Formats: sequence, C-alpha cells, structure tokens
Amino acid sequence: MLILSITMKKHILFSALSFLSLLTFAQKQVPEKKFTFKVEGTIRNFAGKSIFLHHKWNEADFTDSCKVVNGKFSFNLKSAEPNMYWFTTTNNLNEPSNCMFFVDPLTIKANLIGDSLPYSQIEGGQSQKDFLEYRMIINNLVMLQRKMQNDYNVATQSGDVATQNAIQSEYQQLNGQYIASLKTFVKNHPKSAVSGYIVYNDFNNPNIPFEEVVETLSYIDKSLENTKFVKLANKRVDDKKGTTVGFKATNFSQANPEGKMVSLSDFKGKYVLVDFWASWCRPCRMENPNVVAAYNRFKDKGFTVLGVSMDSNRDPWLAAIKQDQLTWTHVSDLKGWGNEVGKIYNVTGIPQNFLIDKEGKIIAKDLRGAALDEKLIEILK
Repeated sequence: MLILSITMKKHILFSALSFLSLLTFAQKQVPEKKFTFKVEGTIRNFAGKSIFLHHKWNEADFTDSCKVVNGKFSFNLKSAEPNMYWFTTTNNLNEPSNCMFFVDPLTIKANLIGDSLPYSQIEGGQSQKDFLEYRMIINNLVMLQRKMQNDYNVATQSGDVATQNAIQSEYQQLNGQYIASLKTFVKNHPKSAVSGYIVYNDFNNPNIPFEEVVETLSYIDKSLENTKFVKLANKRVDDKKGTTVGFKATNFSQANPEGKMVSLSDFKGKYVLVDFWASWCRPCRMENPNVVAAYNRFKDKGFTVLGVSMDSNRDPWLAAIKQDQLTWTHVSDLKGWGNEVGKIYNVTGIPQNFLIDKEGKIIAKDLRGAALDEKLIEILK
C-alpha cells in the first residue's frame, strides 16, 4: 500500500487496509447449531501436495488441509455462522494471504492460483457476494490512492507546486470518502455478516471519530447481535464509551490506603475528577498544586477528586499524598502501570484525568492548570 510522501494528517485508509493481517477473535459463547458447507476448488501453478484452509473462533486457531489431486481439492466443514476463512499454500496460519472469503450454508467454488493467491477467484453465497462488493470498494480506493501518489511524484519531479498542493488537498478528503463508503455499505447491508466485520475490523482505528463508529454500528440489524463480529464490535464500543466525553463513565472499585473498597459510583451526585497520577511522576507532582487549589476552591460546591495512583509501592504513594496535601479520596492496587483501573481507562501516560458530572457522565478530560479552574467555574457557577 503506497502513501503520499508529504506531510499531512494520519491516514485512516492506509491503517484500515491492514485488514489483511490475521485477527484474533474473542467470543465467549459458541452457538450450538452449526451448518455444513462445502468448498470445491481447483488450483494451478501449484507444486505442493496439500492446500490449507484457516479460520479463528473463540480465540482459537483452526486449520484444515486437503490433498490436491489432479489440480482439484474439496473440503466438507461446519460453521456456527457466516464466518471468514482464508487459504494458504503452506501449513502456516500466519502466512500472509489475501485469499479470504465468507462462508454460508452453500458450496464455495474456489479457483486458486498457487503462486499468486490474491488473484484467485472465490464464489459463494450472499455473504461472499457482500464480501466481494466490500473488497471492490476497498480496491477502488486503493487504485485512487495509488494514482494520486503517482501524480504527486510526477508533479514533484517537475517542480509543479500548484499540482502538488492540489493533490495534497484532495488526498486529505480520501479518509472521509473511505468512511462514507463503508458506512453506506453497512447501512445497505444491515443483516450481512460482512457489515459486522467492517465495523469490528475497518472501524478499529483511533483516527476514525468515535461517533462515526457508534453510528455505523447502529445500522446493523438486531438479528446479528450475537454473531462474532458484532459482539466484538459492541464490546469495543461499550468499552470506549466508558472513557469518552459525552458518555457515562465506566464504574470501578479499588482499595483506599486503609484497604476499604471505593467505587466511582459512590460519588454520584457530585462532580468528580478522576485523577491518574503517581508519586514518582514529576509532571504529576508539579500539577498537584493546581488540583489542590481547585479542590479547595470548589469542594463546598459539589466537587471532589478521586485519585488513582499508578504506584507499585505503598510507602512512596502515602508519603506523596501527605507531602502534596492531597486531602481527597485515594485508591490504588499498587500494580504500577498494570493498575486495573488504568487499563479500563486506557491510561498510557500520566498525569491524566476525567471530569465526571453528577450523573456519572464524562464531561471533560485532561484538564491542566487554569483549564481545570475554567471548567469548574463554568459548571459550578
């Protein structure tokens, strides 16, 4: 996949096209009912003795093999639901492969090219037809991106700055086109397993606005709620909502210095700043006076702080609380960067905080210095 060699924002399309990597899918319950399907195929330009067919289910990898006789092969398999499978020419689940397809309770017809699997042809039921339609959308966008790359290179070599700028501007719109195209697909295919795959896989990109993910997921029919890709997409969205401004914060419980469990829900009815910090974090310690000032100024107006420490040692944690005069509630599991609440809130750097309103909804995050005071003045005036 090519990408323009010019400075611009991160590109969703480039990242999303990494769907060719083999994903690990987690699902707790496997439907009891299964349907049978058959894969009949031919393969040319192939010197091996067997062809291999893979899929993932319940966090487990599955591989079936079939001997190739006179250039032909056949699989008889079962699946709990329309699901993604892929071919490789060696018994290596992680062998790069662009020969993916979806199965239905119908016979799959595969015409493979052994030395060039991506150029093979696979025909099947409605799910595979949907998948081919989806792939056509992706391929068209890739072709457009490559043309823009080539045109940009030509303009660069000729010193045509005006054309370079025009292509750069056009390229910035490609991400929006990508999102819009896939949203339209999902909206037009609400009962397709491929739509669940798109929301789970292609929309798993931090550069895609979260509201776009939520909207696209809402297009999927309720009948698919318990299917693999939709369950995974729903879980990711639910987890993300709990740490996103505008949504209810994920509740948690952790022990205070005395060992008593404290829950975020205990603070309902107050504005609470969930403040992630650590005694060893110099930027945190430098920020603490600002938090102390805000706490003292607004604590009688329905505001408090809940400190979540990323410390791993109890004594430095308690010493820092005393030294910095942090007189609010504190919790920690003393697992350092492995703090379970930190994991829930995807904390990868500190100081970090979330401001939560009286009903438990996140209304702001990462408020520093004067920004915290300004926000509190706004909501507590």
